[in-house]
Amino acid sequence: MRPDRVVNIIGNAVVDLSRLFRLIQTPPPWFWGAEGRIWQRPGQTSGPRLVLELIQQLHHWLRFPSRWRRFSTASLHEIPWPLIVQACWLNSYRPAELAWWWATGERSWARLCRHAPDSLVGALHAQRRLTWPEQCRPALRLLGDKAALLDCTPERWRPSALLLGNDRVGQEAPLQPTPSWWDVALRGKGLVLKPQRGHAGRGVIRFRWTDNGLQQEALFRQLPDGSPSMAVDAPPEPRALLEHWQRLCGGNEPALAAPYLSHSLELPATEPSVVMRVITAQASMDAAVAIHQAWLEVPLGQGSVAFLSVSGAALPHPGRSFAACEQAALEDWQQRLGAEPPACLGAVLEAARAMHALLPPIDQVAWDWIPAEPEPMLLEGNGGFGMLVPQLWDRLG
Repeated sequence: MRPDRVVNIIGNAVVDLSRLFRLIQTPPPWFWGAEGRIWQRPGQTSGPRLVLELIQQLHHWLRFPSRWRRFSTASLHEIPWPLIVQACWLNSYRPAELAWWWATGERSWARLCRHAPDSLVGALHAQRRLTWPEQCRPALRLLGDKAALLDCTPERWRPSALLLGNDRVGQEAPLQPTPSWWDVALRGKGLVLKPQRGHAGRGVIRFRWTDNGLQQEALFRQLPDGSPSMAVDAPPEPRALLEHWQRLCGGNEPALAAPYLSHSLELPATEPSVVMRVITAQASMDAAVAIHQAWLEVPLGQGSVAFLSVSGAALPHPGRSFAACEQAALEDWQQRLGAEPPACLGAVLEAARAMHALLPPIDQVAWDWIPAEPEPMLLEGNGGFGMLVPQLWDRLG
């Protein structure tokens, strides 16, 4: 067997083991002691799946004591321990979820349990899609493949992008010439690499070439301490940057590379760019596509992010108070949005509706866009999106 084939097989095996480990670490869609019932599971599942979910549940319960100290944070210091145990240990609300619900006024388990934790998301989406053709699987497969989704995106909303790496069965992806925008982006505002099938901001890293060499920055999560740097004398070529990104992420998966996108000058300046999330929905296959919810995720500096509606309303911010500069930035955004929603945001809403209509049948999609000029740029779509922020908007609406 060829050495490169052996390397691919080993690499794919490592990826599979990593996925299995992450799967076991994921809490099951089980709900305990909610609304007068001892145990609930949305939808139906097979015997083998229930065995896996039991392992997930036991792992969650046994792991909780080792994470106990993490719950003594500023965002949880007012919350009584019985509620923390009921929500975070017996069930699987993340501490951040509990803190956010507490900030919106949900101060008892009887009220909190009306709102599903994100551990139930997959089962709730699946249950809702049982009556749709093929349970929306063709659309979900397309949404899960970032490069394929961009391929079917109208050109005016499609950012430049390059797929890097091997495909899932270990075949080498066709070699592509380095695009003209590669070096320009690295020397300018940067290049972003993200997993071809990633989600939830995992592995989204921005690279920039400066006088001090290659700079790297995780856009949605912190890079671990001691993450390797890349010592090069010139801006790296695609293959070399992919290999470095894989070392940072600890895997061997493909990546999608694209120039860093800046948002419209109609909006206040932020670093990084603001992202607009739009949830589109169809009540049935014959119904028109509607905008279910839309909000902006606005970086305020020093690691804080504000969630603002198109009209400038803000979700509460549990935890530490905003610094003075962050509060000033938030107020600047609220004044700008409250005066008159910029045209670039309306363009995002129209583009999201149009993109939903291009997909195979699916009931709901969460889209991430950069509200850019002259047209919005699509980042990705997600059919299995989290429900915390949508539920918070429903609660405060």
